[in-house]
Amino acid sequence: MKCLRFELETPYLVNFRKPFSTITILSYPFPPYTTIRGLLANSLGLERDDYSLQDRFDISIRPLNNPARFQDMVLMKKIKSNLNKKEADIIKKLEIAEGNLSVLSCDDIEILDKLKYFRSSSAPFIKEFITPILCRVFVLGDDIELAELNRALEDPARPLYLGASDDFVIISNIKILDAIATKCDKIDSIHRMNDDVEPIDKRKIVGRVPYKFKPINIKRRDYARVDAVVAAPTQDSKLELTEPVNCYEIGDEYVSF
Repeated sequence: MKCLRFELETPYLVNFRKPFSTITILSYPFPPYTTIRGLLANSLGLERDDYSLQDRFDISIRPLNNPARFQDMVLMKKIKSNLNKKEADIIKKLEIAEGNLSVLSCDDIEILDKLKYFRSSSAPFIKEFITPILCRVFVLGDDIELAELNRALEDPARPLYLGASDDFVIISNIKILDAIATKCDKIDSIHRMNDDVEPIDKRKIVGRVPYKFKPINIKRRDYARVDAVVAAPTQDSKLELTEPVNCYEIGDEYVSF
């Protein structure tokens, strides 16, 4: 088995939003699984709703620093993009009629005219920022696909970012290494927890993080988020668990996927 390993750095302040936070937009201390998959998909030039990477690669992360946190007031504009049933029916009528407006009633045309304008609202929020992060990313997968991903990270199809579209990243030290299956109770990466194994130091439990997306209705771009409860090592110490778990020895690190 092979593993693609690289280091990821954010040069500026960043927010990896916890999806359950609302008025105060909280941040994870490192990018979640879904955020890393989005970065990889962007490097390969995949479409927005292409989640095929979830089945092609397994991902893990090792935090390499302990970012500081602070909160600030921000003004955010929310753009409503979802159509209600009436609006969706009008759009469907037009698609069937190949754009012929004569199939619409006067009321339909009035509603259609309103769809030309973005529906948005602005409101102040408290947003949590973390100082620049540094982490090591591990990607486990097929040898040929890992080689393709390696090339994409060195020469990405689109500019790479994490979190918001202007949160650019620096990627360095890209290597493909051997991954040897083993068991260990001292892990260098984050670990998806289960009911049987826990960290000895409960303070290392990060909580629920977005793990992947499950399709409900692909045509309507409707997906459900699947979360995982994870624990993470600190910058200077491994994650010690109550029992050995399945992991991979990659270089001198023990990585849990």
